[in-house]
Amino acid sequence: MENCVFCKIASGEFDSARVWEDGEFLAILDLNPNVKGMTLVMTKKHYDSYAFGMPDDVYVRLMSACKKVGKLLDEKLGTVRTAMVMEGMGVNHVHVKLYPMHGLGREFRSMESAGLGPKAELSVLKKLAEEIRE
Repeated sequence: MENCVFCKIASGEFDSARVWEDGEFLAILDLNPNVKGMTLVMTKKHYDSYAFGMPDDVYVRLMSACKKVGKLLDEKLGTVRTAMVMEGMGVNHVHVKLYPMHGLGREFRSMESAGLGPKAELSVLKKLAEEIRE
């Protein structure tokens, strides 16, 4: 889609801090993280942000990609749980938000995680992305 910021990120036209990708999906660190390592997992091909309207097979593969990235974040950031939110707001391109739950053990504890934090420097995010990828 011509004016979609996520399509431009997926194509490489816009710079990002990539933590994981395959032929169909891309995971980048959010520019406005409210927790360290807040990550967006998106399709490389444009789909409307309403995930329940996308083809079932793509939806299932997106969830599998989120699982891989969530486990990667837990391993590299020392968390035991990563939250997953799919709200479909903000950018009209299907994406999932992953929130590493720093300081949270395996016990359940209510936490508010949706929403943006302050804008981060892309250079700082790229350094963190490199640490996560390694």
